[in-house]
Amino acid sequence: MSNSALDCEVLVVGAGPTGLIAADLLKRSGVDVRIVEMRAEATRESRAFAVQARTLELMQSMGLADQMLANGVMTTAVQMHVQGKFVGGMNTDRANAPDTPFPYILMIAQSETERILIEDLAALGVEVERGLEATELHQDADGAVATLRDDAGATSTIRCAYIVGADGSRSVVREAANIDFSGGTYAQNFLLADCKVDWPLDHHHFRVFMNGRRTGLFLPLGGSNLSRVMATDLTSDIDDNASTPLPLDLTELQDAFEKSICLPAKLSDPIWVTRYRAHHRAAEKYRAGRFFLAGDAAHIHSPAGGQGMNTGLQDAANLAWKLGAVLRRGADDELLDNYHDERKPVGEMLLRTTGKLFTAAAGQSGWKASIRDLAAKTFLPIVTRASKFHRKGFGNVSERNISYDLSRYVGEGPRWPSEGPRAGERAPNVRINNDLDMFELLKGYQFNIVAFSRLPLSSDESGKVRERLKALTDEFSFAGSHLIARTAFGFDENCIFANGPDVFDCYGVDSAENNQVVYLIRPDNYVAWRMTGFDFDACRRFLKEFGAHATSAQRQIAAE
Repeated sequence: MSNSALDCEVLVVGAGPTGLIAADLLKRSGVDVRIVEMRAEATRESRAFAVQARTLELMQSMGLADQMLANGVMTTAVQMHVQGKFVGGMNTDRANAPDTPFPYILMIAQSETERILIEDLAALGVEVERGLEATELHQDADGAVATLRDDAGATSTIRCAYIVGADGSRSVVREAANIDFSGGTYAQNFLLADCKVDWPLDHHHFRVFMNGRRTGLFLPLGGSNLSRVMATDLTSDIDDNASTPLPLDLTELQDAFEKSICLPAKLSDPIWVTRYRAHHRAAEKYRAGRFFLAGDAAHIHSPAGGQGMNTGLQDAANLAWKLGAVLRRGADDELLDNYHDERKPVGEMLLRTTGKLFTAAAGQSGWKASIRDLAAKTFLPIVTRASKFHRKGFGNVSERNISYDLSRYVGEGPRWPSEGPRAGERAPNVRINNDLDMFELLKGYQFNIVAFSRLPLSSDESGKVRERLKALTDEFSFAGSHLIARTAFGFDENCIFANGPDVFDCYGVDSAENNQVVYLIRPDNYVAWRMTGFDFDACRRFLKEFGAHATSAQRQIAAE
């Protein structure tokens, strides 16, 4: 199937946060994309609400972080209570995380996140096509075909090169790809509401309450006017095959919540009430030929740690540029297999860690729950005194600690510094000078070649380095290039002046043998390659793994 025969290059099925950001980043990567959604309108409820630092870093790269912050609540603590008494918790202020501009958790309703992404997608020229249900999906060596049915029962087809399934836990794409989705259901049921809460505690901290077999959660959403509360449901069961759960009255939740928190609480003005049961399932693989899975279509798990939506968004950020490299620049198909190789272990780790957290906090009853409460009251006040607890906890929750293994597409040069982010690790933020930091330099969801010289450069030397960098970006037009250096004398327009040691220390550029280092940083802000010394030929060889710059013919096809 030739490009001229395609209705689009990539079809995204599902317009939740994962599908929206996948379509957005694909469009930014030069891909002709369409996105379809069976729901007639966007999400109105808060649903997924905890946005972690890694997601905000991605949003900043897209120019959307300020909009997110303007519509959310920053919380710097997850506080644990046992039988109504505070016993400790994680405080992000104590995590010492200067490598991110977002040292907190942002509480923002999923409806707001979707709105921001929908508006940005529209500004890029892509509209969500609503009321279209994917009923049949087929693929062959030439492409893929999706049959869509609208609300009136009429059908149409879309021909494309690839399909991204961001269509949730009951994914049609996953079913069509015949990908196993094994796992199970947690025994506990929960009552949930977004409502107003009047109680003796504040409205800006994430709180977990444990009281024997009862567990309660409080999450800030909109100051004293709107919060999310959850409590263990001990009175009813949920039929997973039922179209709708049993109805829930707010007084039932208030009673269960008060018994969980051991404090008086008045719930009122509900926006959303429901019964809820957590599942844990994982897709056997994230790619099957021309079909890809992302977000809940690939992994579902307990809500512990607020990881689900964030992991889906990072799935999309990992996949979009790879599809762009194959479609726009002729990169090898193996790069698409690398999506599974990198993200499947992350999904598996997510299920393990959230499962352990959920079981420890909410999965106990009888004598086990009593021992859990006693252990929490005894040890949490001691453990949470250590800065390491907060640093490691926030590193994991924020998803900043996720890294990828070395591969054909993630590598170290012949020599590399012993310090700084390794290949496969996230590129950290750090101040370069009074006017610029690394994340501002790297924004735009593209490859960046960053050359560091702690050794002061003369204007002739910096000019030659800039010429070498320009030659690379002329050859590989999908990459930007930057020279961060100390200068031998005065202002030098060839480089970005570092007025302190922080950026060099952060990236492992020392004053001895590693005084000049080159990093290749991917669009999703991970280190693809690094090397000590200004060996730009080695950098060129590695860049070739990601394809050449688009030819004039390819650019014409994209424009059409």
